[in-house]
Amino acid sequence: MTLPEMLCWHGQHNPAHPFAVLAPDHEGEVEAVITWHEVSGAIFRLAAKLREDVSDGLIDGKPPVVGILAFPETLTYVTWVCAIVAAGYAPFPLSPRNSFPAFEHLLKTTNCRYLIGSLPSPDKPASALQQIAVQLVEHIPGLGIIEAPKFDVLYPRLASWPPAAYGSAADVLPTFKPSPSGRDAPLMIIHSSGSTSFPKPIPLSDAAFSNWGRSPWYQDDDFCGTRWGIMSMPMFHIAGLAFGLGWTVCSGTTAVFFKPQETPAMPTPGTVLRAARLGKADYIFTVPSICVEWAQDAEAVAFLSTLKAVRFGGGPLPEEPGHRLVEGGVKLQTAYGMTETGPVFRADSVTMLGGKEWMYAPFMPHLGVKLIDEGNNAYRLVLMETSNFHVAVSNFDAEVRAFDTNDLLEPHPTRAGYWKVIGRADDQIMMSNGEKTNPGPLESIIVSSPHINAAIMFGRARTQAGVLVEPRDPINIHDENEIAKFRNSVWDDIHKANTFAPQHSRIFKEFILVSDPVQKPLLRTPKGTIARNASLQLYADDIERIYEAAARPTQEEWAQPPDSWDDIGIHQFVVRVVNGVMRGDHANASEVNETRDLFEQGCDSLQATYIRAAIANALLEAPRSNGARKIPTVAVPQNLVFLYPSIRNLASFVRNAITGNTTNSKNAQEASLKQMLDMVEQYSKDLPIHHSTAGASGRQEEVVLLTGSTGTLGTYILQQLLVDSRVSHVYALNRPSVSMDVRSRQRVSFEDRGVDLTLLESSKLSLIEGDTTKPDLGLSDSLLKQVKNSLTTIIHNAWRLDFNLSLSSFESHIKGARNLVNLALGCSGPSPAHFIFTSTIGAASNWKENRAVPEEPLDDPAVALGNGYGQSKWVTERVLLAATREREMRTTIWRVGQLSGSTANGAWNTTDWIPIIAKSSVALGGLPASPQGTVDWLPTDKGASAIIDSLYTPCSSDKSKYFNLVHPKPTSWTSVFECMSKELSIPLIPFGDWVSKVEQATSDGTPGAVERIPAIKILDFLRRAAGSSGEVQERTRFETADAVRVSTTLRDLEQLGEADVRKWLGYWNKHGM
Repeated sequence: MTLPEMLCWHGQHNPAHPFAVLAPDHEGEVEAVITWHEVSGAIFRLAAKLREDVSDGLIDGKPPVVGILAFPETLTYVTWVCAIVAAGYAPFPLSPRNSFPAFEHLLKTTNCRYLIGSLPSPDKPASALQQIAVQLVEHIPGLGIIEAPKFDVLYPRLASWPPAAYGSAADVLPTFKPSPSGRDAPLMIIHSSGSTSFPKPIPLSDAAFSNWGRSPWYQDDDFCGTRWGIMSMPMFHIAGLAFGLGWTVCSGTTAVFFKPQETPAMPTPGTVLRAARLGKADYIFTVPSICVEWAQDAEAVAFLSTLKAVRFGGGPLPEEPGHRLVEGGVKLQTAYGMTETGPVFRADSVTMLGGKEWMYAPFMPHLGVKLIDEGNNAYRLVLMETSNFHVAVSNFDAEVRAFDTNDLLEPHPTRAGYWKVIGRADDQIMMSNGEKTNPGPLESIIVSSPHINAAIMFGRARTQAGVLVEPRDPINIHDENEIAKFRNSVWDDIHKANTFAPQHSRIFKEFILVSDPVQKPLLRTPKGTIARNASLQLYADDIERIYEAAARPTQEEWAQPPDSWDDIGIHQFVVRVVNGVMRGDHANASEVNETRDLFEQGCDSLQATYIRAAIANALLEAPRSNGARKIPTVAVPQNLVFLYPSIRNLASFVRNAITGNTTNSKNAQEASLKQMLDMVEQYSKDLPIHHSTAGASGRQEEVVLLTGSTGTLGTYILQQLLVDSRVSHVYALNRPSVSMDVRSRQRVSFEDRGVDLTLLESSKLSLIEGDTTKPDLGLSDSLLKQVKNSLTTIIHNAWRLDFNLSLSSFESHIKGARNLVNLALGCSGPSPAHFIFTSTIGAASNWKENRAVPEEPLDDPAVALGNGYGQSKWVTERVLLAATREREMRTTIWRVGQLSGSTANGAWNTTDWIPIIAKSSVALGGLPASPQGTVDWLPTDKGASAIIDSLYTPCSSDKSKYFNLVHPKPTSWTSVFECMSKELSIPLIPFGDWVSKVEQATSDGTPGAVERIPAIKILDFLRRAAGSSGEVQERTRFETADAVRVSTTLRDLEQLGEADVRKWLGYWNKHGM
């Protein structure tokens, strides 16, 4: 049945069922129950009158649209909407918070000719809505105003209070035939909030509106007959209509409304709570702002805990108030949905999570759900039509009608199928370095502060994020002391958000912009939520000034130049700067170690920028010997902290800069070589002696400890170990994470790479969290003993991938490898555990010989010069060689080359350089060609298979094996990129010309350029790749004969071809290329 037919049916077949309860104002006052018989009579009497006032003819082939420009109490409003529908017209509820231009736009766009409202009378001052009505009549020719009756006419017994009992026998239902309408014809129109421009009208068919009314049908609770307090929900909003009309009509619920009166009661936390209590509500549906207020009121929480549930919708609820409500016993549910689709999340007692997980919920079971990976564990939600689900708007190209919500969701860390909303995809802040910040979760933490009313993060096309905050109590924003005091008062909450945020999203105190809620308040939508883009535009000049101020040398005390430029003064200055940046205002934070690598102690690229800026600024005032000029800031390398990543090294740089004793490239190279050899010596000495336990014998089955199992290569290694019958157990050791436990991370990794999730339930898998930098690996004594008693092989695959860092920044990884060597030598078997290490071809990045890089030890450290990553792998290779020579530990070293998308589903990290080239090429309109280029990329899953093959290589007298893991059958760059060109329908252009296009995009500075053309981020790498010839430089060749001999996978491997390219592109498209 359609909605008009159901309205008629209830009046005839369910006359005594309560449609609504009108809550009394005071204790002892009687409630009024409005039955379906009574409401049907009011609806159809008004519908008959509307048919006299409104033309029966179609307008542009559609039923006439009747706008509602009035704000009566809820019972009257719902009756108006139902009467318009019953008469065969399309009601268009209008938010009274709209501006006149917005009203005019909405009415003209929908060709609305009729408006329920009122014009001013001569004897009374005109209301704001009456003034707007006058303007609309003047500006829209033919617009008619209909003065609809109020509650005392629609429901005569409510004219006095307490009302008389309803006499159903005397109230004969009018003879009225609802206008026939199809399921797909426009039933009503709802408009959006207009947060970025004019609000948009959204026509809802009967099928689309029924998504709301029928949603209880797909949940486990029986809601029929339950009372729902919806006093805070306006009827011009879809949520108000959904619970005030949709649920009552389709699912038999009873709405609790405020008592009708001439001046409608205003919903406040107190009035809503009182009406819910006196109206005997079972549930409350409300907005987040009211929940925030209730969370601070112990009596409110106590009452709410007696309800079956409290649902909120219309916007996000900050986590802290939500936690307080739940801790007080409130059963809190998130009602996530939207006008275009209806409810998205289930919200019943069966699926509801307790505790601090209240914000997670599963999807409604009848929806078609598509999740698009947006990175950083965020997924964009697209809803697809099914036989039982219809979308009002289709804006996504798919086999069926589909709606791209543009909402970002995050999976529950341990409960499969549960999700929470974390923000909008179009709210994502794309920073100039290509990193993305999801502001939603961080803003939610920030607005939990009692001093903050609203918060909007900013930072698009910048290297640093900031936040615009609206203080709860106005302050003088022109008084620097007041600004500083306010920033200090909210800093604990900002720090809390920083703790949750990824490093690139952290907010520094200088980037807290305080708004003026009196003179320049943040702009809000008709729903009362912050109009993000409009507010940021309002404060654009202020935001620009913050960045300009940050670009100037900081005025913080810790950044001031030293009083004395002798060794002691310089040392104290650097200590002060580094601690000022890395410890900030947290007095309890430990001092930064002077000799340890700063990045090992948590320094990030942004902090490195601040340290460099303070040192460069101080050097402008430094004395120079021999009357030399001041040191220009350009003389301070941009990557200063990466080159000198400790306090002592930075102090040495400052000292040398002053004296003019700069390090030349030859001296720097010698220093790097010495550092590498020193590390080899340090981590190769005092190797423990292996002692086999009495009675130990060789095992037929392998017990493997694998590190780094959640990365792409590690995922496929783990997969193949679990399906290998020759492996009896696998310990997958990974670092702990604050955001997700190891099982959840492994699940996400398996799912993304197309690996069977049931393998996670294998009895031979132990997923463990630990720390390889600790001698006991961060494991309990009992677990460590268990591992030692059974272990046969270690596959060490975990390593930080960052080509900016110097060797010292990888020392913890080298130390971790040494601790794993100790574990291998400490096993109880007849011989040490076999140690398989995934090194890198970068350990030979400086190879100068004409021959291919051999599969053997590389004795000269100079071959690894290039970056800290390759150098650290070379050092570890030498430590393992020492363990083999001195303790007969069997080692297998795989120098891993460029891994490509897997043969399973094309999984290839979208931040790698080839996916970056592909995405950028789509925007640039061309792919780079290189006729001379060759490609030896190896599918990642095949690389994993090759490593597993080496697990079973018979042990020979030479216990140290070296293999180069590159494709043994290289192909041409042209053959790969011709396939890509065909699939993407874009031409090939010379590599040099392509790089020039990237350079042009960089200089244009177009907003969003980095997001569309991520190649901007790796422009220096691309320039080096192109060289002076404009062609991809000839690659270093690597021998593979030994690798092919031990690996059947490599022997049988085919060249890369079209099928591989199609899989890569499919994966990249799925992940937002």
